Amino acid sequence: MAEPWHRRRSAVPRLPALAALGAVLVVGVVAGRPTKDASAPAPPAASGATAAPPAALSSSWFCAGATDVPHGPAGGRLVLTNAGSRALRAEVTIVPSAGASSGLSVQVPAGGRAEVPESVPGGAAWVGAIVAFDGGQATVEQEVSGPLGAAISPCATAGSPTWYFAAGATLLNADSTISLLNPYPAPAIVNLSFTTDQGQEAPGAFQGLVVPPHGLLAVPLRSHLRRRSFIATTVQASAGEVVAWKTDVVARPPKGAPLVGSRAAAAPLADPASPFVGVTTLPGAPQPSTSWMWPDGGTGPGTNEAFELYNPGSTTARVLLSVRLDQGTAEPFALTVGPGQVTTLDTSASARIPSGAAYAVRLQSTNGVPVVAERVVTAASPAAGRGTAELLGATTASRSWLIGSDAAGAARHEILTVAAASGRPVVVRVSQLVGNRRVTLPGLGAVTVGGPGPLVVDLGRLGVPVTAPLLVTATAPVVVARQLVAAGRPGGLTGSLAVPLAP
Repeated sequence: MAEPWHRRRSAVPRLPALAALGAVLVVGVVAGRPTKDASAPAPPAASGATAAPPAALSSSWFCAGATDVPHGPAGGRLVLTNAGSRALRAEVTIVPSAGASSGLSVQVPAGGRAEVPESVPGGAAWVGAIVAFDGGQATVEQEVSGPLGAAISPCATAGSPTWYFAAGATLLNADSTISLLNPYPAPAIVNLSFTTDQGQEAPGAFQGLVVPPHGLLAVPLRSHLRRRSFIATTVQASAGEVVAWKTDVVARPPKGAPLVGSRAAAAPLADPASPFVGVTTLPGAPQPSTSWMWPDGGTGPGTNEAFELYNPGSTTARVLLSVRLDQGTAEPFALTVGPGQVTTLDTSASARIPSGAAYAVRLQSTNGVPVVAERVVTAASPAAGRGTAELLGATTASRSWLIGSDAAGAARHEILTVAAASGRPVVVRVSQLVGNRRVTLPGLGAVTVGGPGPLVVDLGRLGVPVTAPLLVTATAPVVVARQLVAAGRPGGLTGSLAVPLAP
């Protein structure tokens, strides 16, 4: 009997959905139709981060989840971008999981960027960073890379007493680590609890964790949650506030190991391995939300896609996941997520979504109960990009978005995806920041997204070198994401949201 298109996860052991990046490789442009101060906690945002407005006297960013060891899986670097009209100074503190922190001052030119390696003398197993600018309109993105692949994500702008992650696993070749960064002068005390394929879990070793002031604590979930096919995580501080990041590392499967999704992996005593080599790192959601959006959905040969929905509350959530195709329509998916449960929607297994179609995705709670939602993507041959990626949805839309990192490089193919928050027509412009000038990219001066589907801009096919920060502006609120593909390479798959700019 075929598996249903969605399933609810609680205490019943199940295998995770196999999902893949919707990196729809298109030629040129496809439109939906015609052409703070770190000394004190700040209020948490719903999800993600927004650059401070131009008039701000200071702004802070917090990053974690990178490694600083030779040939480590997630060696990190920070990309500091200044979208403002004057140069900014940034005070950067690299915080290791053991040993002394390292600080430096960086000048970031107007309309430019600066790069800082996440490294301390002597190295450290895990590192994070605290970045304080002397003004607004500045962003920080963290890139991690190693022999297994690369990942990129905007950093966080505020601490919070709670953080949530909807996805994770500790398989034979897959590790998941939660990094807790405390950017404040008082210690934080943190408890971790989980929903896994073995039910609700709260190991004693993960309770009462002390994160020192201006310190970093890395928690390897494998140490007490071994061989879990899925893990949803709640981070709860009983004192103080932290910033929580999750790093997933999937190594090459051992020779002869049963692979997740195969018949051999379903055997009672099997110890399966993931076939999708790669690295992902991302900050959690500081709170659940009743609305999430992803502009860059898609499936195709060798690629799959799933949405992991986690309800950390005490009331059942009823949600509607709408797929906004670039052409045609698809019936939305109605789902329920029970208290403390995870529900998976495997969109690649649904006949209602055409293979190879580009689409935007909107998740809405219909009974007002908030959830945490992640898009989990994996890919194997014959897909161009192979590996795994995770993307927390956006909870806010903006008329202006910034991409500072040049992570595409010579070996990576970059695709921008823009979706109108309302599904109504909007005019989009894509520019590069060159000092105080905005240089519009050829053919992207005024592109109309005329329907609910996304605008897909394949910068590689357009022959556009990404040599400066990218600015996406629109006549109405939109959500912007980027996809990076290293064709034919394991771990050559990643994606992230851009950073919205405050007016």
